[in-house]
Amino acid sequence: MGDMDKDGPFRNTLKPALLKGPPRPRRRVPPFLRSLIAGVQATVDWALPPRCALCSDMIGGMAGLCGSCFATMQFLTDPLCEQCGRPTSVKETSSTCATCLTAPPRYDWLRAAFAYDDASRSLILALKYRDRLDVVPALAGWMAAAAMPKIEAGDIIMPVPLHWRRFLARRFNQSAALAMALAERSDGIYAPDWIERTRNTPPMKAMTRKQRAENVLGAFSIAPPRREALHGRGVVLVDDVFTSGATIEELSAELRACGVSRIGVVVVARVVKHTHFQQEFELE
Repeated sequence: MGDMDKDGPFRNTLKPALLKGPPRPRRRVPPFLRSLIAGVQATVDWALPPRCALCSDMIGGMAGLCGSCFATMQFLTDPLCEQCGRPTSVKETSSTCATCLTAPPRYDWLRAAFAYDDASRSLILALKYRDRLDVVPALAGWMAAAAMPKIEAGDIIMPVPLHWRRFLARRFNQSAALAMALAERSDGIYAPDWIERTRNTPPMKAMTRKQRAENVLGAFSIAPPRREALHGRGVVLVDDVFTSGATIEELSAELRACGVSRIGVVVVARVVKHTHFQQEFELE
């Protein structure tokens, strides 16, 4: 990662100013600079052709996946539960699934680009553990397509934070990279360090749902000045995968305590039903 670890856009500890009032207008990239960037990218692509994140075949541009692997991705499309984003039946009379009606989550809505299966899991692992940051633009584009009707202008877009020990070991926070790219595709405001993970919680791979909830209880903190700035605002949490929901539920509880008015969640993939993926793979 080199200099990007210290100063680059995927740093987990950037310190934006407190958000007060409406978001500031974005600065447009001058045409000459866009041309320069495009030229540099073309040179890099010629010298080091992009490869598919799943099969390693050469691909064109920044698609992240070849056509064959793209065809294996299971996109989540309507009808979906209005709240948790799980696929529902067209025969269901309510826009909210039975699970959310029985035990409503603390967040208001969740959207995922894909169902969590072998293909999406491999794509997420490539990003997290093989440093395939080149797939971030494509992933963020698919996430934006799934969530854009829900994200409102001025929403604060926050990645699920890593504990500093895990951040040092991994060198970047994949959720922060996705959140930044998502903010660039929406009218949201990127706020990467407003929530701190105060405990280095153990992996939840072998834990029951109850144990997972206990594992993350009290694991997050928001500093008082930021708690005040969050009051009455809308927040969008960004993560790579949604399995049991324990982490998102705990983060949502912390945000609700700050007076946040609306909580959305956007992930690359989510478990759509209880499968071996939910039990065997913990990708925090």
